[in-house]
Amino acid sequence: MQDFFQGKREWSKYKDLILGYYLHPYIPKLAKLRKRILIVDCCAGPGRFDDGSNGSPLIIAEEIQQWRGHGIEVKGLFVEEILEHFSELTQNLEPFGDAIATRHGKFGDYLNEIRRRAATETVFLYVDPYSVKGLEFTPMKAVYDQIRHSGASVEVLMNFNVTTFMRWALAAMKRAMPNIEDDDPDYLADDPNERVEIQTLNAIAGGDYWQDIASDSLPFHIKLDRMVEAYALRLTDSFTHVCWYPVKSKYKHKVPKYMLIYGTRHPDGLELMNDAMCKAREEFLGAEFDSPEFLFPVRPERELPNLGMLESDMLSKASVAISRKSLRLEMLKLHFCRYSKAELNRVVKSLIDRGQLISSTGKSKIHDDVLLTTA
Repeated sequence: MQDFFQGKREWSKYKDLILGYYLHPYIPKLAKLRKRILIVDCCAGPGRFDDGSNGSPLIIAEEIQQWRGHGIEVKGLFVEEILEHFSELTQNLEPFGDAIATRHGKFGDYLNEIRRRAATETVFLYVDPYSVKGLEFTPMKAVYDQIRHSGASVEVLMNFNVTTFMRWALAAMKRAMPNIEDDDPDYLADDPNERVEIQTLNAIAGGDYWQDIASDSLPFHIKLDRMVEAYALRLTDSFTHVCWYPVKSKYKHKVPKYMLIYGTRHPDGLELMNDAMCKAREEFLGAEFDSPEFLFPVRPERELPNLGMLESDMLSKASVAISRKSLRLEMLKLHFCRYSKAELNRVVKSLIDRGQLISSTGKSKIHDDVLLTTA
């Protein structure tokens, strides 16, 4: 555990980029609801790595401080179980004053408090646990479902270590273990070779559906995709939109370090998260493939924009009249984390300029509610 906070590793930087990119536009957008905003870091850690880099608590606290300076009522709640880390966390967050509250214990101990506050506040949950065992589905769903009987908004961004979960699942089902070629060890609390009871795995997954996935003869990385798809499907009971993105240490790896899973009930949240992940993904690809030492572009072809496919998909969806915003959301579902909101709008304008899409206003410069149809 202590090794984890010695220095921020590349996959942790990627995760924190997404968090920061999302929160910056999220807070002022949510302020339009005229309700208090609560950002909860459910597994906060000490707040700062030994190398001096900021962890998620300081990233969140700095965003809170900035937007409170603009008159937005936003606060942070930070939960940490390990006493030594909690003491460091409290000290690191002290400069941010009464906008910040800390709690010692497991975040599950405070789910009831969070659930009560969700009745009157808009809540964003950042769930980045040391251990997959802390992700019990049912008590967390109780928080998500607060949105069903309150006017508040509840969103979640979760780090789900699906790789470790599936290794546990294979062991529980007495299936062969995969040989994962990865030169970056996982510095997490969970031992992927530990024997975990089926009952515990059911509690994490929110059901026993994982057993069929683990028992299948599919390649290991495909099992991970199926597992996340099935888990996300259960989240749709609480959220209108659920998306995820695999965070890897290196592009060549098939097996991700973890999956970032996001749930929201508002399409604007989906667009903000897509833009945040697009920015972080661009930095990840740029760091690996856009070095000045390369004389020519070396990005894999699959990572280059495929505007022909995107335009074809747009025209197919616009065979029946559809607003620009609805069309954009349909594209996000098909091409999540591939194109930003601005890029999608530019493609729409290009199709209108070329006469392949017709706007109900007859103009190419349009707003989101304008209807579009194919020529």
